[in-house]
Amino acid sequence: MKTTIKYVCLFLGMSLVYTACKKSGTAPSRSPFNPADFSRQLAVNLYRSLSGQYGGADINEGIKAPSAVIPGKKGPHINSINPYCGLTIDTTYSASETVADSLKQYYTRYRFTYGCDNNILNSYTLQDTVINTITKDQYKGVYKLIQLYQVKAADATYKTSSVEGSISFSAHTGVNTKTGLQYNYMDSYYTLQGVMVDISTGTADVIAGSAAISGTFQYKDSIYDVNDGITGSIQFLGGHMSKVTLHVSDGSSGYVFIVNMLTGSVTQG
Repeated sequence: MKTTIKYVCLFLGMSLVYTACKKSGTAPSRSPFNPADFSRQLAVNLYRSLSGQYGGADINEGIKAPSAVIPGKKGPHINSINPYCGLTIDTTYSASETVADSLKQYYTRYRFTYGCDNNILNSYTLQDTVINTITKDQYKGVYKLIQLYQVKAADATYKTSSVEGSISFSAHTGVNTKTGLQYNYMDSYYTLQGVMVDISTGTADVIAGSAAISGTFQYKDSIYDVNDGITGSIQFLGGHMSKVTLHVSDGSSGYVFIVNMLTGSVTQG
């Protein structure tokens, strides 16, 4: 099922954040936080969200509409009003399954609304919530994605669009042990600013704009007890490249990395 595949991708994508952050190659010795891998996941997760890999709408598909609402085409209208202007698709889905002694629960709320200027379809607004939970013995992971943004065609070709709004991710994993709860929490919030996306090649390329980032990184085990606030930004450079700047409240210096949002490759900026 296509929807289930997207939920599995969300599990995997968010889980990679924690696998990455537990590496200590470039992190301060007192913390498991790895800024390079964290930056990679921030950029890649944002791109995957926009391209529909975690659910919601796929910006690669452009602003689609039936031929009746494409400019220059004839179709059903009432009193010259485009019937798709303001049309809303609103649905809720939930399911659960047991796989290898693990209980997996899926929930999504999807709301998609067409928008028009001068009776011509040229935008859509997406409100999408995905919550996935996995439980096994003393382990529990909760992964949450909230998308609230508008995509609007920049011109009559529909090949370039602006994207304004916000996206948030959270991934909370924990396990009860004899010494207490050990956990790994990450929450991130993106505010999209002047973002432009080009789909003329068939693969969406974020060619301009930025995303302001705020969030937290919390990690506790028998050695570490970390609670860091994180701020920063992602600047979109085109060619699927982005510049990620991070500031961490633990007192470490700012970090700058160049990330390929398709491949996940990362280099120091």
